[in-house]
Amino acid sequence: MSSPWQISVALAALTYVGLKWVLPGLVIGNPILKALAGALAPQAGLFAGVFLFIAVLAFVKTKAGQVRRGDSAATPGSGIDHRLSAINYRRELQGFAGLPVPENAVSSPGAGKPAVWTIELIRDIEWKRFEDVCQQYYESKGIRSETTALGPDGGIDIRLFQDDSGKATSIVQCKAWGERFVGVKPVRELLGVMTHEKIVKAFFMTSGKYSDEAKDFAKANRITLIDGEMFLMMINRLPEFASDKLLAFATAGDYRTPSCPRCGVKMRAVKGRGGKADFWGCQRYPACRQRLGMRRAG
Repeated sequence: MSSPWQISVALAALTYVGLKWVLPGLVIGNPILKALAGALAPQAGLFAGVFLFIAVLAFVKTKAGQVRRGDSAATPGSGIDHRLSAINYRRELQGFAGLPVPENAVSSPGAGKPAVWTIELIRDIEWKRFEDVCQQYYESKGIRSETTALGPDGGIDIRLFQDDSGKATSIVQCKAWGERFVGVKPVRELLGVMTHEKIVKAFFMTSGKYSDEAKDFAKANRITLIDGEMFLMMINRLPEFASDKLLAFATAGDYRTPSCPRCGVKMRAVKGRGGKADFWGCQRYPACRQRLGMRRAG
């Protein structure tokens, strides 16, 4: 059924014609083959029907794939079409996450959007979108969750609510650090937050990996470490519709450029001067002087 449906239709026609008329004409001088052809001829419609059934399934599968890809594969035009496309993306993002989306945080969709989840995609997602993707993952599992507001988060990025008490039962810290290792220090700080909040269970999620020291410390203190590879595996275990919806949310608009931790707007690349490294600066400079280091070139 992976072949185009038109091939199955052609095979159905060839099978019917071949068994009904061609084969009997070819074996007319051989009594044994003539008898065999005579037995197969009445079944020509049955064999052709099998190929037609396969063609119908292939046709349905092809149309379903086109619907799933939807408008995400379309390249927006210019002018009013471009603006409407951006607005539609913003509305889709709001409808999925229930989160406010800054005007310049969502750009128009373009060609080359990832079609599947990969570890490279997880490591490409900017820090704020990564937090939101983690939160939406828990929502897709039926766990009520909340992200913290912009600004100092007190070491908590997401709160999970798994009972009816109205109080958080677990907390989550997220680090979108590309391929970098998370050492023991951030994990130890998370334990301090757990103690302060009187919460006995926490999750630490990163796009990268963890040092052995961090793993040992987390194991001894009821902290579950989820690295990029494990998160990818968790996403792939979701039902297909949930995984696809999370992918659409993760890659809507500009998902690579980091958001300003203070304002929430997309930042801009700034060339370092005097031999200093390039960095991300807030577009609202000088009103906002927030900076972020560039974790990798490009």
